[in-house]
Amino acid sequence: MEFTKVTKFLPALLIALLLQSSTFGFMDWFRSDANVDYSVPTAAELDAADQLFATALDAKEKNKSKTALKALRKILLDYSNTPFAADALFLSAEIEMKQGNLKEAFTHFQKIVNRYPGYERFDAVIANQYQIATTFMGMGKGGFLGFGGHNPDTAMEYFEVVIKNSPYSDYAPLALMNIALIAQQRQDEELAIDALDRLITLYPRSLLTPDAYFAMAQVFASLIQGPEYDQGSTLEAVNYYQDFLILFPRSQYVNEAEEGLRRVSEVYAQSKLIIAEFYYVNRHEEEAARVFYNETITVAPETEAADIARQRLERMDAGKKPPRFKVKLKSNDIPSAVNDFFVERWKAIELEEAQSDGVMRDGY
Repeated sequence: MEFTKVTKFLPALLIALLLQSSTFGFMDWFRSDANVDYSVPTAAELDAADQLFATALDAKEKNKSKTALKALRKILLDYSNTPFAADALFLSAEIEMKQGNLKEAFTHFQKIVNRYPGYERFDAVIANQYQIATTFMGMGKGGFLGFGGHNPDTAMEYFEVVIKNSPYSDYAPLALMNIALIAQQRQDEELAIDALDRLITLYPRSLLTPDAYFAMAQVFASLIQGPEYDQGSTLEAVNYYQDFLILFPRSQYVNEAEEGLRRVSEVYAQSKLIIAEFYYVNRHEEEAARVFYNETITVAPETEAADIARQRLERMDAGKKPPRFKVKLKSNDIPSAVNDFFVERWKAIELEEAQSDGVMRDGY
């Protein structure tokens, strides 16, 4: 399959999948709320909202979550035009997170984004949404605050929301990398390629961009079926390995990339050798065979396929007849060889590794 042709249509495909995987559409996350009052609050409204918020804070400190949430809901219903409304949503989300109600918490944070985009703690909102999405990947020891939850569909949807909410934050490339990891684990290479391509294209200066180049090469390498099949994925893998080695010569994955390039180049060389053998052994067309033997050597001169090609060319030059049988090539199990990279990366990616999992970002 020509993945390079399919990739450009994948963002639309991803949204379609998300629309099917949720009880409501992906774009519903970003709908405006007609029930929100944006009028200038009166002094009485400000005073009432202030008292309710103080009640909620006091109840939270006393671990009376129901009382706190009741007061916060009152603010959201009757005083959404006051500055306390956004804080009420944030505090509600914090309480829900503590109780393990992560979907409710994510929804509260999203209401802040939709209703109050100028909220002063917007970065903390995005950080917590990212944390919730990461938790639904089912990674780490027991999940957030001890609440585990392996739900990759929800995780990918939430990561896409994070990207749309804050496309220029450090969390956007992290979210794309996590989408790629989930997709690869589920053997959805098209989706993984789409996520990695967006990361490389939209965030060329991200600290994750080198990893994305290498991961892209690995994904394409995992799609290689062998030298007898179409070599579209092989060529893509070769290109990404080469780009990676040129652009990021100091990466921790240089050795692995060099080995990966050697493996996929050998498969590509073998594909040329197979064609050459067909012309030489089956058709006895030495001129055509010579072209493909030379291509075999050019593609990967240090491989077994290249050595065989040289031997065949020497046989031709000596005027000997073609052999009766074609050479048997050794198998190269590339998909299994590249799997280790994704196993290693299948862990929570945090902006600050020193922070413990599940720490509320900028909470009350």
